[in-house]
Amino acid sequence: MILVHASPKTLAPYRTENLGVLCSPRCVYADDIQEWSWAADNDAFSKWDEGKYREMLARIRGRKGCLFVTAPDVVGNAIHTLRKFEQWYDELFDHDLPIAYVGQDGHGFEPYWDWFDAFFVGGTTEWKMGPEAADLVREAKERGKWVHMGRVNSYERVRYARSLGCDSVDGTQFSWFRDAKLPGHLNALRQEMMA
Repeated sequence: MILVHASPKTLAPYRTENLGVLCSPRCVYADDIQEWSWAADNDAFSKWDEGKYREMLARIRGRKGCLFVTAPDVVGNAIHTLRKFEQWYDELFDHDLPIAYVGQDGHGFEPYWDWFDAFFVGGTTEWKMGPEAADLVREAKERGKWVHMGRVNSYERVRYARSLGCDSVDGTQFSWFRDAKLPGHLNALRQEMMA
């Protein structure tokens, strides 16, 4: 599934079972997302804002169809991400939405597998495409977790994410160049699923 930072109204012409909405603290589509598969990111890669993140959590609370809500993370740093996850866990758990833990560079330890519902492949490009991330994805799938890979902006990376077993991906190309990129990628996914 491709998750796109765009409103459901904007995505309606492209709608297929392989397309979902990705909210963030900057763009919350709380009133329109319940008819879609959707997830909520935390904006840590672009511009983390604790206040806006909390506002997003309040707006999406109780909404149906949520695949995951990304816990706060620190890009490129697994230890700091784990500490941040520990700080936020109780608050996220209280919102009764599926929690995604973000894997990051230097993840030479077991995450709290029982504490989250989805595994988000973050980190630098080198880490994301490397063996440590692949091992964590395999472990997550064996444990029945939803797996999402962020910053997927090419056919090659979409194929790689699918080969690992990722359930969903996102990338700025799908938001910024919707007309040019989305139809081709959705068609390729549909053909792969039919093969």
